[in-house]
Amino acid sequence: MKKLIILTDEYSAFLVSKADFRNFTSMDVLKISQWFGERDYNVRVCKFSELDLSVNYRDYFFLYQTSEAPGAFYKRYIEDLIYFLEKQGAVMMPCHEYLKAHHNKVFMEFMRLRFNDDSLKTIKSTCYGSWVDALTYDKGFPAVIKPASSSAGVGVYLAHNRKEYKKYIKKTGRIIIASGLKDLVLTSFKNLVKKIIKFLYPSRKGYVQLDTSPVSSALVVQNFIPGLDGDYRVLYFGGRYYCMYRKNRPNDFRASGSGMFFQVPDDELEGILDFARNLALEIDFPLIGMDIGFDGKSYHLIEFQMINFGTSALQRSKFWHEYQNGKWVKFEGKSNLEEEFSRSFDAFINRYQHKD
Repeated sequence: MKKLIILTDEYSAFLVSKADFRNFTSMDVLKISQWFGERDYNVRVCKFSELDLSVNYRDYFFLYQTSEAPGAFYKRYIEDLIYFLEKQGAVMMPCHEYLKAHHNKVFMEFMRLRFNDDSLKTIKSTCYGSWVDALTYDKGFPAVIKPASSSAGVGVYLAHNRKEYKKYIKKTGRIIIASGLKDLVLTSFKNLVKKIIKFLYPSRKGYVQLDTSPVSSALVVQNFIPGLDGDYRVLYFGGRYYCMYRKNRPNDFRASGSGMFFQVPDDELEGILDFARNLALEIDFPLIGMDIGFDGKSYHLIEFQMINFGTSALQRSKFWHEYQNGKWVKFEGKSNLEEEFSRSFDAFINRYQHKD
């Protein structure tokens, strides 16, 4: 019997579901655990904090929740735990590498660099540790600027020239970290004093104790792909593909966060599905959420995730597509998120056990 542990957060929430057209909620963990329990699985559900780390979890299978809380502090804890369990011999789903790519556009772009399929690499990214580092960018304009950690297009800008670029990288990278209002005021005052000292005594500019470098998040600068009126949201669930089209915001180049979803016309489906399949072949994982652009000639992989992505394309869809015998086959019907999630991982686990 296969041993499966489902890890939830401190509120017993697990990944993402769509309660309605606007609101997100947790998936039904009980339904998922019952699905696996009715098959050849010994299932246990617990919070991260309840997991007994004195136990050796070699050959256990783990499904787990991640976090998008500001600052990524809780996510770092989850990453540490997943890395520890993976080194112990547990099968983490997703693995530590794929978890790092979630809410981390820098690492996602590092992953893209390793892809074998060049069609997935038409978007070229330069990653920086801070907006100060990003001042060295010299690859031309227009350029898209993204914070390493964001969603729904927040903090994403299009710079048409160097002047706009300097303004936007500061807006994208600059952050404020303080334990409270008192700490914020005190830190600001100390930095002001340090700047005055360095102004009056230029020889002290190199002193470590007088460092006033701005706090900055990492960021990504990319080439701009013109001619995109929106993007295609494609979800891959264990061999099944769900698609929808998302229009750009009014007078904006961003589709993310627009909330304007439409069914993909039949004459556009095959090209999108072929391109999405390229990514599914590149990444060995049963769940992938991907944003794909089409400029009229070429397809472009904008972003991809293997955990905690929006599930609207599946929950809205009345059909899905599968690639069978060299062609795409359409299947009519509504899909249940928890059932598709469970089915996809069951197939993945069975394949993992027989890969040798």
